[in-house]
Amino acid sequence: MSVEDPASPVVDGAPLDSSHREGLARRALPPVLAIVAAILIWWPMTVVFHPFLPTPWRVLTSFIDAFVSGDIYPHLAISLRRVAIAWILSTILGTVIGFWMGRSRFMEAFLSPWVMTGLALPGPVIILFSILLLGVQETSRLVALVVAVTPFVVNIVYEGVRAVDPGLEDMTKVYRWERPQQVRDLLLPQISGSLFAAAAFAFAFGWKIVLIVEALTTSEGIGGQLSFFFRLLRPDKVVAWTLTFTVIMVLVDQLVFKRSTKRIFAWRPEAQI
Repeated sequence: MSVEDPASPVVDGAPLDSSHREGLARRALPPVLAIVAAILIWWPMTVVFHPFLPTPWRVLTSFIDAFVSGDIYPHLAISLRRVAIAWILSTILGTVIGFWMGRSRFMEAFLSPWVMTGLALPGPVIILFSILLLGVQETSRLVALVVAVTPFVVNIVYEGVRAVDPGLEDMTKVYRWERPQQVRDLLLPQISGSLFAAAAFAFAFGWKIVLIVEALTTSEGIGGQLSFFFRLLRPDKVVAWTLTFTVIMVLVDQLVFKRSTKRIFAWRPEAQI
């Protein structure tokens, strides 16, 4: 019979061993060091670029004021709604087109020039064309977002489909698998990594384009407010509101995408370096 040390921490009825604590510290240390390094670099630069670059303390004050006053909430909701709509549409459309291109030589040859054109066009150019065609309205903003993000999703999914092992496909023909079974048991498991990578990229790239769209077309949303504060020469507000949106997007990526990917692909062995 063993006796547990009453002073040792317990998680779910079991003592928390030193290796677990070391693992937590190892994961938390790099982000903390990154933040400290950013502040140490940022603060001396405020002296060189004064008054155009605000101090961290001034930005923190503006950051807190935005939440306490409640000014940021309606604009944050507008931007998040646009990001969500653009992400859903571009992910679905890009996945379908990428899968189609990867499975059909004809569609690959037909759609490749269009996809390459979409990859080459800068985001602001797509936004300007969308405004010229549809006017300054919500539809033109969403169309610009979807058109800017979708080609990248297509490219990621297409490359994943093309990388499917042809030997396994030959095996399914030998055993006379039906097409639904091929897609369910062969293609989807092999391209699942590409699908998650495409979805994560669409989310990360989409919120960047959202800020540009809003800054060019409207005063609503985080991007519109950044343009407004820029015209007022309020760099502290510009940095504070940018950090606010960035932190929220990073949290969504870490808590939703990274955790979902880790849980779904838990069966994969981790690479030992």
